[in-house]
Amino acid sequence: MGKIQILSDLLANKIAAGEVVERPAAVIKELLENAIDAGSTEIVIEIENGGLDLIKVSDNGIGMEREDALLAFERHATSKIRSEKDLFRIRTLGFRGEALPSIASVSKVEIKTRTAEANEGTLVKIEGGQVLTHGVVAAKKGTEFAVRDLFFNTPARLKYLRTIQTELHHMLDYVNRLSLAHPTISFTLYHNGRQLVQSPGDGELLHSIAAIYGNDVARQMLPIEWSDYDYKIVGAVGFPELNRANRNHCSFFVNGRYVKSYQLLNAVQAAYHTRLPINRYPVCVIALELDPSLVDVNVHPQKLEVRFSEERDVTNAVQQAVEQALQQQTFIPKATAKSIAAQPKEKTQQAAFDLAMPNQPAEVPKAPATATATGFSPATRAPSPGINGPKFKDPLPNGGAVVRETPSAYQPTHRREERREAPVRQQVDAAMSIYEKGEATPRVEEVVETPQAEAPQVVASPAPELSARSNLPQFRPVAQALGMYVIAQDDTGLFIIDQHAAHEKVLYEKFNKKLADRQIQPLPLLVPLTVELTASESALLQQRIDDLADCQIEVEQFGGTTFLIRSVPDIWEGLETQGLLQELIDELLQEGATPDPRRLIEGKVITKACKSAIKANHWLSMPEMVALCDQLRELDNPFTCPHGRPIIIHMSNYDLEKQFKRVM
Repeated sequence: MGKIQILSDLLANKIAAGEVVERPAAVIKELLENAIDAGSTEIVIEIENGGLDLIKVSDNGIGMEREDALLAFERHATSKIRSEKDLFRIRTLGFRGEALPSIASVSKVEIKTRTAEANEGTLVKIEGGQVLTHGVVAAKKGTEFAVRDLFFNTPARLKYLRTIQTELHHMLDYVNRLSLAHPTISFTLYHNGRQLVQSPGDGELLHSIAAIYGNDVARQMLPIEWSDYDYKIVGAVGFPELNRANRNHCSFFVNGRYVKSYQLLNAVQAAYHTRLPINRYPVCVIALELDPSLVDVNVHPQKLEVRFSEERDVTNAVQQAVEQALQQQTFIPKATAKSIAAQPKEKTQQAAFDLAMPNQPAEVPKAPATATATGFSPATRAPSPGINGPKFKDPLPNGGAVVRETPSAYQPTHRREERREAPVRQQVDAAMSIYEKGEATPRVEEVVETPQAEAPQVVASPAPELSARSNLPQFRPVAQALGMYVIAQDDTGLFIIDQHAAHEKVLYEKFNKKLADRQIQPLPLLVPLTVELTASESALLQQRIDDLADCQIEVEQFGGTTFLIRSVPDIWEGLETQGLLQELIDELLQEGATPDPRRLIEGKVITKACKSAIKANHWLSMPEMVALCDQLRELDNPFTCPHGRPIIIHMSNYDLEKQFKRVM
């Protein structure tokens, strides 16, 4: 007698349940997907004891006839697939017909359903995969699916379940994801009678985000709407400062289906490149719509993963959509937490602090004339003994060089007294000399004449215009603080600029432009570097030699698994080449590594920019600060350094007035 036999339907369903019904959250997933496919607009989930005692899903969808309600529990019974061609154009969330029989085989199931045309509903009760009873029942339109005593006949499965709170976390997480994927559907979840989830279902994604993550997160989200001939991308992405330590706040949906996709996550991270600190992840909700024939949703038992036919096109589209949203915004963090609060429409000015006296013209605000006007010594002054070192040569932000001495931290007292006594007109004339080339214009406030009994009112100029290339405000530098920060201002308040981060970003984009324009040149090594690899790595590297040549890295096989490096890119000059090459080769030999030269050495460009940028305790003259701000204004992303740290923070006029109690 042969050893091979056909499994019974009950045993086959239990085996399938091992893949489909991994935990209570999997039951929630399958039932909610069926409710969404049924055209529901309101879905209520009731859970008891972490889903082990009861999972009930009620919807207002189209419902089922009596024959369909019984047939739905047969293996591979589905209303969503008619022919083989339908497998290549799947538009529904469920389609394989395994969920209901698998759930029924390991639990006690009760279903009530009614269509809009029927006068009475249908009741079906199943226990352990066996139909106990079915008949007529009073029911509202839609379907109510109750699962009790989950895994009652498979105690081994119960043994490996986590705590109630852990299982509840997984269920809540999936309900939240679906409410983001379908903002037009209202989801309500109760656990032991307590409401835990309530999404509005009004079609507004930001309202769903606020219901899940809170209003503060929703206020820091940017809407996305991007499309081309093949793809449509909608959703929302968070400000760079709204970041998390893990990927859990990144949600991706493909044709309404929640998926876990490292490809899409990498595309979003590439869009946030240099905008986020290391090991931080953005908050995003990305919904991708494309032709069903371009995606395979049947590659995972729980349908949590998909495969794209044109993966590179999809990831490029997602990256472009996110970058487009981020590039249109100004991301300058606030200097104080208090400034996040809404500003009042009217602010009460304290006239006692107004410097302009009655019957006297108001002073024109002072603009910096030289480094002396900022509270620091001029760049050419001799340093104070014991404070700073001797004369040295350092690069200007614009690439030039100047021989100067490090200034003293503060100027002598008599210099400050002379500056106080200088006439206002003389100070303004001196300040204008800094702006002869038209890089910046000192702010002159308008004085509105009032009756003699009242002091003149100072009316601020209109809000400054943004740079034509970036969203950076047209502020002007006025001082340097602590040898690390450039203080600038405009009509809205003060800006504090990290000089090292700013110069690092200027150099980074300069080097990156050379990479993008293929302007890098080979730098021959006096002594070739030797690299030892394993046999498998050697085989892979031989296939990548041409890619390295595009990076101006000349690689030659020396024999066996040994290779010689004869040249490197010229932008690596001054760096530790051996370590950079080893890191580059390690990245290149990873599975799925891209041969794009810019991607291959971009990380090394960050190292180059960091080492070449001005450091702390590097005192800048006023022309240097002006030049640094001008170059920063020309960048595509002047808000974060290559490491993702902020370059500029802002303290508004309201923040300052609040701190000094000028407004209450």
